[in-house]
Amino acid sequence: MSERLSLSAAVAPKHQEFIIGHATLIQGPFLETISNGAVHVRENRIVAVGPTSTIKAKAPEAAFFDASSFIMIPGLFNAHTHVAMGFFRGLGHCKENMIETVLFPAEKSLSPDILQPLSYSYIYDGLRAGVTSFVDHYYFSFGVARAFETFGVRGWIGETVADLGGAFPGRESWNRAKELIESSSFGPLISHLIAPHAADTVSVELLKECADYARENKIPLHMHLSQTPGERERVKNRDHLSPVAKAAKAGALSESSLVVHLTSADSDDLKIVKDSGSTVGYCPTSTLFYDRLARIEEFYELGIPLAIGSDCAASNDSADILSELKIAELLARDHHVPNDHLSPDHLLAMATTIPAKVLGRQNDLGTIEPGKLADLVLLKRSLISEPLDQPLANVIYSMGSRDVSHVMVNGNWALWNREIPDWDESQLLADYREAVNDIRGRIQTKAR
Repeated sequence: MSERLSLSAAVAPKHQEFIIGHATLIQGPFLETISNGAVHVRENRIVAVGPTSTIKAKAPEAAFFDASSFIMIPGLFNAHTHVAMGFFRGLGHCKENMIETVLFPAEKSLSPDILQPLSYSYIYDGLRAGVTSFVDHYYFSFGVARAFETFGVRGWIGETVADLGGAFPGRESWNRAKELIESSSFGPLISHLIAPHAADTVSVELLKECADYARENKIPLHMHLSQTPGERERVKNRDHLSPVAKAAKAGALSESSLVVHLTSADSDDLKIVKDSGSTVGYCPTSTLFYDRLARIEEFYELGIPLAIGSDCAASNDSADILSELKIAELLARDHHVPNDHLSPDHLLAMATTIPAKVLGRQNDLGTIEPGKLADLVLLKRSLISEPLDQPLANVIYSMGSRDVSHVMVNGNWALWNREIPDWDESQLLADYREAVNDIRGRIQTKAR
């Protein structure tokens, strides 16, 4: 007889082998939804998926969670974040040229010692929305990685590289990035990115070094690209190329490249992106807040893969990636994107299989299938999300972070009954507030 476990228990259970059953199981985009489905997990891998009766019969001794009042979906990706920028929340509204006039000057006050606690707020925000994998690009990423490990979530960390601009310009940034990759000792949840900042802050020579290193070491490349009209003008004046053409010339565009925003890219640029096989990191709320929406109708016409991201607290006060998917769909409709590109499955792919592929982890992540890692999200069914005729549509259009109850990463509960197991949230909040007060104090001191 298997042990029966409650999903409403006060403390998150810890088992090496278990079954989560009787769930409405959404296996992933374009896969079957099982109305009474179960997942058999052993250690950190999914062993079997199917009807609850079948899965229980094959493993009668495994501990069993009854998830009859839950919808289960794959762990979600946030394909573009700067989680440590939570201290900018609310400060950037209605500012002109925010990157140059607000962000860069303030970031000059950062130091490695405060990056970990500064990251807590946005990670927690994302986790509460079902995000199990964060793709992050920032300074002093060692601290960001430690914050991801604190919450038990997956983090792709990219140390910002720039020699022409930004908060810490110079080749030292590239040395820091390589040192982080070559000498770090993080656990299995942390992966690396090569993170040139943008086409206007990185020279062609340094961008080529970054691209060559990424290719030789099989590490994804993640950069802002053509994110503002100002960037486009600066690159045109200096390099006589568009930002996209510059990235292509440096070899920075490939099937392992995640390029973010493209708001000032023209039609010729988008054809270059398409031909390169690159994936676009699409952050609809952030791009509207900063400047304008990209040519999203051309993204869809060309079939460019889109991975959804929230960006940072300076341009998107929320990290609710489920809400971001809904916003992306509504904006696409407003731009007359055909319905056959906008199904709930297409939307879910933007937060699961598409980012998993560009990061080289499609065999491990993105769907709930045998052999994949156990990254799972359980959303509580309730009066406000019924009837459940189309479960995935309900998840995207009727549900959100308020409904995420449990999140599993790598076979462990990272969120249990909407709380962080093994951590005192009040202590994390106190550490975060202290770090925010610290950095804002430094900014004010420098401004005098």
